[in-house]
Amino acid sequence: MGRVEPVNDVDIGIVEILREGRQRERGQSAFYRRLAAAAEEAGREDDVERLNELLADEQHHLSRLTARLIELGEKPGPLPRGEGTAVLDDWQTEARAREAGEVAFYKSALSRQLDGETRSILQEILHSERQHREQLRGKWMSA
Repeated sequence: MGRVEPVNDVDIGIVEILREGRQRERGQSAFYRRLAAAAEEAGREDDVERLNELLADEQHHLSRLTARLIELGEKPGPLPRGEGTAVLDDWQTEARAREAGEVAFYKSALSRQLDGETRSILQEILHSERQHREQLRGKWMSA
Protein backbone atom coordinates (compact mmCIF):
# COMPACT_ATOMS: atom_id res chain seq x y z
CA MET A 1 0.00 0.00 0.00
CA GLY A 2 2.60 2.47 -1.07
CA ARG A 3 1.62 5.98 -1.87
CA VAL A 4 2.92 9.04 -3.56
CA GLU A 5 3.28 12.00 -1.23
CA PRO A 6 0.37 14.38 -1.72
CA VAL A 7 1.09 17.88 -2.93
CA ASN A 8 -0.82 19.58 -0.10
CA ASP A 9 -3.24 19.04 2.78
CA VAL A 10 -6.24 19.10 0.47
CA ASP A 11 -4.84 16.07 -1.33
CA ILE A 12 -4.43 14.22 1.98
CA GLY A 13 -8.08 14.92 2.82
CA ILE A 14 -9.21 13.74 -0.59
CA VAL A 15 -7.20 10.54 -0.28
CA GLU A 16 -8.70 9.86 3.15
CA ILE A 17 -12.24 10.38 1.82
CA LEU A 18 -11.59 8.06 -1.13
CA ARG A 19 -10.06 5.39 1.10
CA GLU A 20 -13.01 5.48 3.49
CA GLY A 21 -15.40 5.43 0.58
CA ARG A 22 -13.71 2.31 -0.80
CA GLN A 23 -14.06 0.54 2.54
CA ARG A 24 -17.71 1.50 2.80
CA GLU A 25 -18.45 0.39 -0.77
CA ARG A 26 -16.68 -2.92 -0.17
CA GLY A 27 -18.89 -3.48 2.86
CA GLN A 28 -22.03 -2.61 0.90
CA SER A 29 -21.00 -4.92 -1.94
CA ALA A 30 -20.47 -7.79 0.47
CA PHE A 31 -23.81 -7.10 2.15
CA TYR A 32 -25.74 -7.22 -1.12
CA ARG A 33 -23.76 -10.22 -2.37
CA ARG A 34 -24.73 -12.23 0.72
CA LEU A 35 -28.37 -11.20 0.42
CA ALA A 36 -28.52 -11.96 -3.32
CA ALA A 37 -27.11 -15.45 -2.68
CA ALA A 38 -29.66 -16.05 0.10
CA ALA A 39 -32.49 -14.81 -2.13
CA GLU A 40 -31.32 -17.09 -4.93
CA GLU A 41 -31.29 -20.06 -2.58
CA ALA A 42 -34.79 -19.15 -1.33
CA GLY A 43 -36.13 -18.80 -4.89
CA ARG A 44 -37.08 -15.15 -4.37
CA GLU A 45 -36.49 -13.98 -7.93
CA ASP A 46 -37.68 -10.38 -7.50
CA ASP A 47 -35.32 -9.94 -4.55
CA VAL A 48 -32.50 -11.60 -6.50
CA GLU A 49 -32.90 -9.05 -9.30
CA ARG A 50 -33.12 -6.05 -6.97
CA LEU A 51 -30.17 -7.16 -4.85
CA ASN A 52 -27.98 -7.88 -7.87
CA GLU A 53 -28.79 -4.41 -9.25
CA LEU A 54 -27.75 -2.86 -5.93
CA LEU A 55 -24.63 -5.02 -5.84
CA ALA A 56 -23.65 -3.92 -9.35
CA ASP A 57 -23.97 -0.24 -8.43
CA GLU A 58 -21.96 -0.65 -5.22
CA GLN A 59 -19.21 -2.46 -7.11
CA HIS A 60 -19.23 0.35 -9.67
CA HIS A 61 -18.85 2.91 -6.86
CA LEU A 62 -15.89 0.92 -5.54
CA SER A 63 -14.29 0.86 -8.98
CA ARG A 64 -14.74 4.60 -9.50
CA LEU A 65 -13.21 5.42 -6.11
CA THR A 66 -10.31 3.04 -6.72
CA ALA A 67 -9.64 4.53 -10.14
CA ARG A 68 -9.64 8.04 -8.68
CA LEU A 69 -7.11 7.04 -6.02
CA ILE A 70 -4.86 5.63 -8.73
CA GLU A 71 -5.21 8.85 -10.73
CA LEU A 72 -4.04 10.73 -7.63
CA GLY A 73 -0.92 8.56 -7.40
CA GLU A 74 -2.13 6.13 -4.75
CA LYS A 75 -1.63 2.38 -4.90
CA PRO A 76 -4.78 1.08 -3.21
CA GLY A 77 -4.27 -2.17 -1.41
CA PRO A 78 -6.71 -5.01 -0.94
CA LEU A 79 -9.75 -4.42 1.20
CA PRO A 80 -10.86 -6.79 3.95
CA ARG A 81 -13.58 -9.26 3.10
CA GLY A 82 -17.00 -8.16 4.10
CA GLU A 83 -18.17 -10.33 6.96
CA GLY A 84 -21.62 -10.87 8.33
CA THR A 85 -24.77 -12.81 7.81
CA ALA A 86 -27.58 -12.40 5.34
CA VAL A 87 -30.97 -11.99 6.97
CA LEU A 88 -33.36 -12.08 4.06
CA ASP A 89 -36.51 -11.48 6.10
CA ASP A 90 -37.19 -7.73 5.97
CA TRP A 91 -33.82 -7.08 4.33
CA GLN A 92 -35.21 -3.76 3.14
CA THR A 93 -35.14 -2.23 6.63
CA GLU A 94 -31.44 -2.90 7.11
CA ALA A 95 -30.61 -1.95 3.52
CA ARG A 96 -32.45 1.37 3.79
CA ALA A 97 -30.63 2.20 7.04
CA ARG A 98 -27.27 1.31 5.48
CA GLU A 99 -28.06 3.41 2.42
CA ALA A 100 -28.98 6.34 4.67
CA GLY A 101 -25.50 6.02 6.16
CA GLU A 102 -23.99 6.10 2.68
CA VAL A 103 -25.96 9.24 1.81
CA ALA A 104 -24.73 10.92 5.01
CA PHE A 105 -21.11 9.95 4.26
CA TYR A 106 -21.16 11.34 0.72
CA LYS A 107 -23.00 14.52 1.74
CA SER A 108 -20.34 15.10 4.39
CA ALA A 109 -17.53 14.35 1.94
CA LEU A 110 -18.96 16.85 -0.53
CA SER A 111 -18.89 19.58 2.13
CA ARG A 112 -15.08 19.36 2.07
CA GLN A 113 -12.67 21.10 -0.26
CA LEU A 114 -12.31 18.83 -3.30
CA ASP A 115 -10.91 19.00 -6.79
CA GLY A 116 -13.45 19.06 -9.61
CA GLU A 117 -12.98 15.46 -10.75
CA THR A 118 -13.33 13.99 -7.26
CA ARG A 119 -16.34 16.20 -6.57
CA SER A 120 -18.01 15.01 -9.77
CA ILE A 121 -17.46 11.35 -8.88
CA LEU A 122 -18.77 11.80 -5.34
CA GLN A 123 -21.83 13.72 -6.57
CA GLU A 124 -22.66 10.91 -8.99
CA ILE A 125 -22.27 8.31 -6.26
CA LEU A 126 -24.40 10.39 -3.87
CA HIS A 127 -27.17 10.55 -6.47
CA SER A 128 -27.03 6.77 -6.82
CA GLU A 129 -27.04 6.21 -3.04
CA ARG A 130 -30.09 8.45 -2.66
CA GLN A 131 -31.91 6.36 -5.26
CA HIS A 132 -30.85 3.18 -3.47
CA ARG A 133 -32.20 4.53 -0.18
CA GLU A 134 -35.51 5.57 -1.69
CA GLN A 135 -36.19 2.71 -4.10
CA LEU A 136 -33.95 -0.16 -2.95
CA ARG A 137 -33.11 -0.88 -6.56
CA GLY A 138 -29.93 -0.37 -8.53
CA LYS A 139 -28.76 0.54 -12.02
CA TRP A 140 -28.29 4.21 -11.19
CA MET A 141 -24.67 4.39 -12.33
CA SER A 142 -23.67 5.30 -15.87
CA ALA A 143 -21.03 3.22 -17.60
